[in-house]
Amino acid sequence: MTKEEKDIRIDMNDEEETDEINAEDRPFIRRFGKIMLVLFISLLAGCYYIFVVELCIFTVQLLEAKVTFLVIFHLLFLLCVWSYLRTVMTPPAVPPAKFRLSECDKQRYLSERKPEVLQEILVRMAKDLPISTKDSKGAFRYCDTCQLLKPERCHHCPVCDICILKLDHHCVFLNNCVGFSNYKSFLLCVVYALLLCLFTSAVSLYGSILFWTHQLPNTQSKVPIIVLFSLSALCCVMLLLLLGIHCHWAVDNITSREGESGTWNERYDLGLSKNLRQVFGDEKKYWFLPVFSSLGDGYTFPMTDATKDIEKNAAAVAKDITESQN
Repeated sequence: MTKEEKDIRIDMNDEEETDEINAEDRPFIRRFGKIMLVLFISLLAGCYYIFVVELCIFTVQLLEAKVTFLVIFHLLFLLCVWSYLRTVMTPPAVPPAKFRLSECDKQRYLSERKPEVLQEILVRMAKDLPISTKDSKGAFRYCDTCQLLKPERCHHCPVCDICILKLDHHCVFLNNCVGFSNYKSFLLCVVYALLLCLFTSAVSLYGSILFWTHQLPNTQSKVPIIVLFSLSALCCVMLLLLLGIHCHWAVDNITSREGESGTWNERYDLGLSKNLRQVFGDEKKYWFLPVFSSLGDGYTFPMTDATKDIEKNAAAVAKDITESQN
């Protein structure tokens, strides 16, 4: 594609493409993500060793306390690792083939130069697809890279270089995108990681106090346990902030991308219960397990009734007017 053709088509893409990454930088970012993934797993393995060996086996004296600490720790640890691996290893969901241009339309689209004709091609294709979202200029969102019409809440990840259904964000610690296919496991990973860090920091603080008050003799385990407490306490703060943000967005049925860019459609908000079921599903027995149970297909989403919204807003305005008159 020539520079002139690229300039013509830039209006057909929504403003999200302004954060596009250069092709030369993409391999570096992917390698950096793999390095961060290895470092994170190494840190997790190190903390596991310190808690199990240095703290529970070498430091804690009471057998009942050892067993209790180890059982609770391993339960939270396994749930956290399971959720983490599910989030990392689940491929991002991409739009199905029906959102791609036919070979005939693709050739015409690539050879055409007039913006109005380009949009005409997209409009003709979109009439048979469940697409209502358009860009700021009223045009259907088309991705030149993936050569497809973007479904509702679908965005192009500049790192993975593909369009992803209900894209939330690209996480460097996962080396993967968080979207429709793995958002539930991501949330559970954050929850279980927070619980694991809270428990680890509490137990390691208990061990550290024993050392500081000289109730235990100074051994080689003292420094690792204090380091474990510092790391787990720091992670607690960061995870608590992260969980607070994502809980707020999940409750309102907002993705990170929509929340940060201000492009959220308030009609996606179905209420607290229905919003959470969109992520966790209807089967409550699967809510706390990192298995896919989210509702929908990733490209069509239920919305609140516009008529009800108008009536509700009108009633609220009338109430405000009455109260102000009184």
